[in-house]
Amino acid sequence: SQHECGGGMMRTVLLFAAVCGCAAFGPSAWPGHRVIKPSVLASSMRKSAMPFSSWRSAATLPIQEAAPKLAPWRQNLDLAGWAAEIRQVEKDMKEGQGEADVQHLKKMLNTAIVMYMAGLFLSPFCKLPWNPISALLLSTAICVRWTMIAHHCSHGGYNSQVGTESRFHRMRFGRGLIRRCADWLDWILPEAWDVEHNYLHHYELGEATDPDLVERNTNSIRLSKMPLFCKYLEMFALMTMWKWFYYTPNTLKEMYGRQKELADRRGEKAEQPFDVGMGEGDYAKATKQATIKYAWAEAMKMNFKPSLILAKVMAPYFLAHFVAAPLFFRVVMGPAVGLTVLANMVAAEILTNMHSFLIIACNHAGSDMYRFNTPVKVKSDEFYLRAVVGSVNFKTGGDFNDMMHGWLNYQIEHHLFPDVSMLSYQKMQPRVKAICEKYGVPYVQENVFKRLWMTFRIGVGQDSMLVWERGD
Repeated sequence: SQHECGGGMMRTVLLFAAVCGCAAFGPSAWPGHRVIKPSVLASSMRKSAMPFSSWRSAATLPIQEAAPKLAPWRQNLDLAGWAAEIRQVEKDMKEGQGEADVQHLKKMLNTAIVMYMAGLFLSPFCKLPWNPISALLLSTAICVRWTMIAHHCSHGGYNSQVGTESRFHRMRFGRGLIRRCADWLDWILPEAWDVEHNYLHHYELGEATDPDLVERNTNSIRLSKMPLFCKYLEMFALMTMWKWFYYTPNTLKEMYGRQKELADRRGEKAEQPFDVGMGEGDYAKATKQATIKYAWAEAMKMNFKPSLILAKVMAPYFLAHFVAAPLFFRVVMGPAVGLTVLANMVAAEILTNMHSFLIIACNHAGSDMYRFNTPVKVKSDEFYLRAVVGSVNFKTGGDFNDMMHGWLNYQIEHHLFPDVSMLSYQKMQPRVKAICEKYGVPYVQENVFKRLWMTFRIGVGQDSMLVWERGD
């Protein structure tokens, strides 16, 4: 299983802690291994890559004929009429965006900053080994900086309002070490996230090549012979650490894979350090997901390139949260306080992983969600339809509720139109839902904790997703 817990996981954590320290001093810490910086690769990719939607233009994409089997709700669907009304929503929202959207973005950013600072400076004050309030504030701030601020800025949701020189423009936000530390300091490299999420996940949603297809990524757990209880335990363990265990290496794998694909087209050579091989079963056309376990396995073979790349990407966040912050309080307030702050940071890390898993992994998983065996032309009527039936919304409305859901409670609207503002999602959601109800298009909106249970059932193999081509 690619998500096994146990002794191997502990060895992985120890290896990561050691290699992060070495990575802070650059490639020279690993003699004999030349590694190209991920940021350099991503920069070269942006200069040479065509717009992603053109990869799947009508001229280049081998669109398969529609399957003869259609679900009952599709048989009499006026797809063209539905899509026309959906496109009108996008037009209205984009024309209506302005300064109010930018001010709302800044308000939510400032809220996250205040939460983080409050959590940080409350952390020494507790009678327990750690301060639950401090950990909760820290974890929530870290989570929403990713899912609200970084997420929407990296999609270009504010590009038209802020201009190319703004820090909130998608081509500037989080780019380079300084901007990364100021805008979005997390385990994940922004340039790698751009490839894995903004392109592959959004334009290949629910397909075998979607990096975030839960049913595919948990295939080894689903097929495992271990007791059901152990499967659930493994899913829970993944939930507590999935950002650094899965998301960081997998986004890097997809970034290097895209770079290699571009180089192959030019007749040049490029390396894929995360050569994990192909998936099994119904997902054979897609590579396996990369996890920290892959880097550990390669290190045991004396191939340290994956470990070094991971460590260099993860070192800034690791050093800031688990070294610099505790060290500051240790110097100012003493060793005991420094240890308390470290305990708070560890607790916050577990909580923010669980929070982000809850509001991200559950967006496209469940026995009522579709996955797809065939590709689709980007921006076609069916592309928009797949965005709706392959996504689920949670409870929507109100800045506090939306913030606690990381603004991912508008997942249907977000996959229809990823490049609009957070305010636009609040405004458009009732219209999109009404249009779907008018035409009989399934529009799923449920409590996030119910969706977590449904996601776990997919992960352990008790349920399976609907398959578009089967007529489910």
